[in-house]
Amino acid sequence: MMKKNCLIILSLFFAHFLFSQNENADAIFEKFIKEFTLEADGSTSYREYKQLKLITQFSFNRLYGETFIIYNPEFQNLKINNAYTVMADGSKVITPPNAFNEVLPRDAAFSATANHMKEMVVTHTATEMGATIFLDYTLTSAKGYLPGFMGNVLIQESSPIAELEVIVRIPSDQELNHRMIGLRTGPEIKIEANQKVYAWKFNGVQASPKEPLQGKYQLSAPRLLFTTAIGVAETINWLTNQQAFELQINDEMKAWTDNLRSKQTEEIETLMTIQKAVVENIVFERYNPEWLAYRARTPEEIWKSNGGNKLEKTLLLATLLKYANFNATPAIVGPKSLFDEKAINLTIFDDFVLIVNTKSFGTIYMSAVEISNQSLEYSLAQNIFIPLSKGISRAPVEPMKMDNKINIKGTISFNEELKPSGTMEVELTGANNPFLLLQNDKGKFKSLISNKMIKDDDAISIKNSNVAKSELLVKVESTESISDNNGYYSWQLPVITGGFEKWRIAYLDKTRQSNLFLPYPIVEKYSYTITLPLDYTVINKRFNERLKNNVGTVSVEIKPKGNQIEINRELKLNTQMIYQIDYNEFRDMINFWLDKNLSTVVFKKKD
Repeated sequence: MMKKNCLIILSLFFAHFLFSQNENADAIFEKFIKEFTLEADGSTSYREYKQLKLITQFSFNRLYGETFIIYNPEFQNLKINNAYTVMADGSKVITPPNAFNEVLPRDAAFSATANHMKEMVVTHTATEMGATIFLDYTLTSAKGYLPGFMGNVLIQESSPIAELEVIVRIPSDQELNHRMIGLRTGPEIKIEANQKVYAWKFNGVQASPKEPLQGKYQLSAPRLLFTTAIGVAETINWLTNQQAFELQINDEMKAWTDNLRSKQTEEIETLMTIQKAVVENIVFERYNPEWLAYRARTPEEIWKSNGGNKLEKTLLLATLLKYANFNATPAIVGPKSLFDEKAINLTIFDDFVLIVNTKSFGTIYMSAVEISNQSLEYSLAQNIFIPLSKGISRAPVEPMKMDNKINIKGTISFNEELKPSGTMEVELTGANNPFLLLQNDKGKFKSLISNKMIKDDDAISIKNSNVAKSELLVKVESTESISDNNGYYSWQLPVITGGFEKWRIAYLDKTRQSNLFLPYPIVEKYSYTITLPLDYTVINKRFNERLKNNVGTVSVEIKPKGNQIEINRELKLNTQMIYQIDYNEFRDMINFWLDKNLSTVVFKKKD
């Protein structure tokens, strides 16, 4: 009797939890199964079964009217096991044959190498409020599609899940390395015939948050990682064991590179010129290299086709730089927190860069698909880099950690026409240091100062610039007078637009369901001394306040005196991940920093 009562209580609690979850949901997955199988012959399969209850019109008009399944017919086979809809009145409608249509995936558009890819579009019929969609399909992959059996499964979907099951099957004589992140739960393990079966079961899974600033990898989301692969060396050897990684170059490519080199006198100019040519002139085919099992064409083939995916463009750039006497190594990039050197999982990696050793400026990390203002190791400091050298085992690389600082000391004076001018001493480090931009064209630094206060390139003097830190002396001058607003004038302090300003955080909600992920930790400091004409007086009141908490520090000091004012502002964010428990303190800091009253000089003419 006691056991029966406990079951009733648990059932009522579960029903109440689901009701609270579903109260504002557009749909609910009543049941979701993700099943991964490794066969004895090395082939793998993925089966997905979902039972989706539609609650609102939005759910079937915009969210779940169709299901999209991308696959590579050269390696994979798709089988639809079952597809139907049960309408609100209980009638069952089988999905008709014309509801299954194969199209080219959007990211494979304009790509000659990926135009064989398929995207099965399953259009769900008989949808209405209260209807339930049923879909069951299996995607089978040939042996060798990946270097091992591996998966990266988020334990959440865009709508709540009443019952979720993740099943992994492997031959009974093999071992599975698995790691659950964000949840304290383990699998049920059993033997079925010749297979070892791991099963994770979840009830009442919340919908994925729809909040901004969750980061590229959604690192705060619960996930399951599993793999049968062993170490880094074996996996990277599998990836690099192809002709493309020999980085061979033909005569046409040599002549093209020689022509670019002949026009440059400095090593850094040659490096950036070759990078720019590859980024801008070789078409970026945006499909995921995993679609083609990481099989890459040779640099010569990429060159002749004038296009490639991110991996291929990285190999092409490495080949051209190698010929130009640079030591350039391709590397695969992924989040360090998900990386396990003893059980590597290739599915956590989704980016490629080049690690280039230069004689003048040391090591520079750069992309083959976009041009950045700075070497990438600072903005990617929370990632791991694994060099991709054919036949050579290279240890994973962790970027050097460094403060990402902005330090501005400005002296500004207003003339009788109320036009500001003066000097700014600028110190920029880490991710905030536009080192590559300054080497390419220092005039572009004008776009990194707000208020359009730099008239020409001669106003910018570079005192020192290397990958770690740049120091500049900038003459600022505005041709525009401050406008009169009923006898009062206001002027916003200039800022570096490449720091916190670039993140475009203008508003933060009062509450948050997920951790917040910043691009990188930052220290941003401005010290201004501003002088007005003698017949004007500052309106700003004296102010000095500082907030310090687990997230960091923010402080503002305002010291007015007659026609002068000194303003010191500093924002220090210690960590990239703002945990939910610290969100309110973070919000208080940012609201304080964003208060325009504390970054605006207000003045008027003396009575």
